[in-house]
Amino acid sequence: AYIVIQHLSPEHGSLMAEILGRCTKMPVRQIEDGMRVEPNHVYVIRPGRTVTLESGALHLGEPLEKRGHRRPVDDFFRSLAREQAEAAIAVVLSGTGTNGTAGAQAIKAAGGLCIAQDPATAEFPGMPDSLIHAGYADQVLKTEDIPAVLQRYAQHPYLELNPSGHARAVQKLEQHRQQLTEILAIVRARTEHDFIPYKTGTVLRRIQRRLGLLGINTLEQYGERLRGDAAEAAALANDLMINVTGFFRDPDVWEALREAVVRPLVQERETREPIRAWVTACASGEEPYSLAMLIAEEAERAGKSLEVKIFATDTADKSLALARAGVYPGGIEGDLSAERLDRFFDKTEHTYRIKKALRDQVVFAPQDVLRDPPFSRVDIVACRNLLIYLEPEAQRRTLTLLHFALREGGYLILGNAESLGHAETLFEVVSKRWRIYRRRPSAENRELPVLPSRPSAVRKNLHGPASPAVRASEGMTIQAALLEALAPTAVVDANERVVYFHGDAAPFLKLPAGEITQNLLEMVQASLRPATR
Repeated sequence: AYIVIQHLSPEHGSLMAEILGRCTKMPVRQIEDGMRVEPNHVYVIRPGRTVTLESGALHLGEPLEKRGHRRPVDDFFRSLAREQAEAAIAVVLSGTGTNGTAGAQAIKAAGGLCIAQDPATAEFPGMPDSLIHAGYADQVLKTEDIPAVLQRYAQHPYLELNPSGHARAVQKLEQHRQQLTEILAIVRARTEHDFIPYKTGTVLRRIQRRLGLLGINTLEQYGERLRGDAAEAAALANDLMINVTGFFRDPDVWEALREAVVRPLVQERETREPIRAWVTACASGEEPYSLAMLIAEEAERAGKSLEVKIFATDTADKSLALARAGVYPGGIEGDLSAERLDRFFDKTEHTYRIKKALRDQVVFAPQDVLRDPPFSRVDIVACRNLLIYLEPEAQRRTLTLLHFALREGGYLILGNAESLGHAETLFEVVSKRWRIYRRRPSAENRELPVLPSRPSAVRKNLHGPASPAVRASEGMTIQAALLEALAPTAVVDANERVVYFHGDAAPFLKLPAGEITQNLLEMVQASLRPATR
């Protein structure tokens, strides 16, 4: 079924249904509320209305002028993702602005397909450009090339909707574990991302998605493709790093977080005292910025000025670049109140930019929880919807590291489908319903965390095993704590390329606009460059 969504003015009449009816033998209908979706039909939005899909039927929303925003493409894409999951296909064609980008994020997270028209062929390139810039476009195509890709994708076994069909496909692929191991080894060698600890079913489903997109039927063929195509290895890694995010996603969780965690922390801190937090798998930054907003609101309520530092980490460099820029498409109005949009964002015609004061509180850095050392002495760790993709042993190891990162009495927040598992002795429950926990004292858990290491020789070995975890001695742990507390801020560099930060370098460094850089002299404040050089 084809559903055509235009972001038209409420006063704008539309002849789209009539025009399309001349170009196809399929029935073309303008959408009525409650209309059932049938195969081989075309449905066209009514001007001035939003449309959502629910239980196989199309539902008209209130007139747009009453909604206060005009995001019909985003609204529909989000409902399509909820309804159709990985069978959802979004095609973004010529149009002004950013409509469709925020909704496409939901489709990508559900495992669906997103296609952008090649902006060079679009009369108005804004919408496809926005989708491409956000990293959500699986394919960028001329319009005449889109149908063949859709047909090939729709006929692939990946889109079998029957869960038992999914299970059979995964079971069939699992018979080729050697090929799967080789594929993940190629990805690790080309991208330095290690997905061995991820659940096999999750990995196989995402690989199946790539097979469907490329029209490849076997893991052997796909392995050959990866060996000669670095871009495909990066694309697979990006698919495996599932970015399920949004501002104040699951609002009830955030209200619980305000009451049980943020408000007590703000109340116990004196003015100018710090609050430190760590948000793992931060994707494009919505979650750490949401936490910063929540702390700012509670600090204002308490009449306190606090030093807030939020460390936000992810393994995807492109996502981190978007997060640092702090620029988001207009579709975020559905996630944020008008008051928050006004207080924390600067609005342009089609986008919102996080205000500098808030952006300065969040430090974005590349970090793999399973392979890189954790932060330490933080008050809050948010690790939402990462554990569900990891094997049980990797889950336990991650929770041990997060326990190490928290100060005594610090808070851990997990996703609503996650639990502590075998690490329940490390934390006490604050809210079981909202997955909020408090760190138990170290004395109750004598086991030292397994601190990760990343030996370069292992990384370069294409078919070698995953990097072995190294257990820290008590002396190493003490030494690390002393360095954290007493050593001055430092940057370690090799030929002016930053390889390591110690302490808070923010007063001395500033990330330049544009491409990501590791050049120390490009980051250091202008007044310090001569001395630094």
